[in-house]
Amino acid sequence: MSFRLRIFVLVLLVASTAIGATAWLTLKLSSREVSQALEAQNRHRTDIIAEIQRYGLRHGRWPGVDRVVGDLSERTGLHIQLQTAEGEVLVDSDIQANRPSGPVQPVAYDIDPLPVPRFSPTAHRGLRPPDLARTNYIPKNVFGPADAVRDGPATLTLRQAAQYRAGLVLVRCLADVTGAEPALGLDAAPYVTEQQLTQSPECLRKATEKVVGDRYWFQGYWDYLVRCERLKPGEGMDVDLTNTACLRGAFNDTVVTSAAVPLLLYLGGRNTVEVADFGRPALLGAAGLLIVALAGTFLIARQVSRPVRRLTGASILLAAGQHDVRVRDEGHGELAQLSRSFNAMARAVQESEERQRRLVADVAHEMRTPLSNLRGYLEGLADGVIEPSRELFVSLHEETMLQRRILDDLQVLALAEAGDLGYTRTPTDLAELAAAGVTAQLAVAATAGVTLEVEAAAPVWVSADQDRMRQVLGNLLTNAIRYTDRGGRVVVRTRAEAGEAVLSVEDTGVGIAAGDVPHVFERFWRADPARQRATGGSGLGLTIAQRIVTDHGGRIEVVSRPHLGTTFTVRFPLS
Repeated sequence: MSFRLRIFVLVLLVASTAIGATAWLTLKLSSREVSQALEAQNRHRTDIIAEIQRYGLRHGRWPGVDRVVGDLSERTGLHIQLQTAEGEVLVDSDIQANRPSGPVQPVAYDIDPLPVPRFSPTAHRGLRPPDLARTNYIPKNVFGPADAVRDGPATLTLRQAAQYRAGLVLVRCLADVTGAEPALGLDAAPYVTEQQLTQSPECLRKATEKVVGDRYWFQGYWDYLVRCERLKPGEGMDVDLTNTACLRGAFNDTVVTSAAVPLLLYLGGRNTVEVADFGRPALLGAAGLLIVALAGTFLIARQVSRPVRRLTGASILLAAGQHDVRVRDEGHGELAQLSRSFNAMARAVQESEERQRRLVADVAHEMRTPLSNLRGYLEGLADGVIEPSRELFVSLHEETMLQRRILDDLQVLALAEAGDLGYTRTPTDLAELAAAGVTAQLAVAATAGVTLEVEAAAPVWVSADQDRMRQVLGNLLTNAIRYTDRGGRVVVRTRAEAGEAVLSVEDTGVGIAAGDVPHVFERFWRADPARQRATGGSGLGLTIAQRIVTDHGGRIEVVSRPHLGTTFTVRFPLS
């Protein structure tokens, strides 16, 4: 019996036995796991929801909730998963415990971290809507005692909302000062303990001033309440603001900007299996299967153990992220071919991973700074720190358009690399195209103090998409002008040479270092090490240009001498 046939029979025997045993064990363990998980959910669900909601209420945000989820999972033996309303997984207890994420029940439980106001049905009735719209009552000290004359149900509820917001500001300030956990001490108004109130007078002053000084925030509460009361059918403008549903709605609408976002809770069984779960028949079957597998493995190992061990070890290292792992591939047999295939796969995975890592890092680098600037200015405008002006809005609009250009370039590049970028090819004269491109850039060149010329004596015909060719030429001219000092010269030439149409852009600029030339067509690469937009564009122009030229069956080359100039040459098949 041949080696291949022996392996086939042995593998068939082991596989059929394993499949049967696995199916039986899977059915048995799945049934037991489901029943145990449902029982544990019914027993612990209420406590889990309450504890997670309490964390969101006291912290006003979710960072750190993974510790709470981990502790709850250990105590209850359940798989706990928190998701946002958009379906993004925020915390998964199985992943935290370095386990594969197991299944969860399809039923979601709402985690609503909003505080609950306390209403007093015997309190003084609130201000009427006409007076309320003019009063805009704001307590001078949100943590001070209530005013029995003015504080009816509406104003008492507003005071609790202000206490919750001020409490969050206070505990976060205390955390910066003392390093303590930024959590409210109480679940209900006033939400902070006496110790937290007296721990830092400066933090208390900042919290009070931030809340009391935000008149728009207070006015939003009253506006919501007035709208709610006016919409009650059959009642007029003289209704007292004591409607509990309206008060709760106004309270929630006011504190939602400070509270943590709602989450969805999913529960499931722990994705673990203990030896005791199998039972005696299962253990005997597993022992028999193990004996068969050991005998088969021994027979196979006598002939192929060493190369298989090398491949197995390399596969484990590759799966663990060590993409530079390789195996020896000497010989001409089947295992040698397998080793060569593995090495080729590992190289492809390594190159793909490196390209993806560079792309993600470059995109993040390009987007982070302008987005941070936009966020800072917008927060400043929202807080009243920065005065709005036409110049500011023009600057913000320019930042936004820059991001749009980067995203447009990325989209064009993605379409081109996927082969989905459409081209409308027509007979095109490169000489005429060069003249038009130079004319379009004359104003930019004059501003930069650079002389821009074109040398195209005779027509040079190619079959190309004229718009895409203008895009290629525009990118080359823009780079040439940008990296040429004032008083320099940029020349565009077209000619037919050895059966090819040639378009070249030559400048007398700063040039490119020899070590940088191989990188000029990479995404987001710029000649200046600082990667600033003042001396470089989005970093995608040459990458897109190379892709367009390649799609037209041509090629683009670059020759550069530092401090003397750079020449980009594009070659196409003649039409």
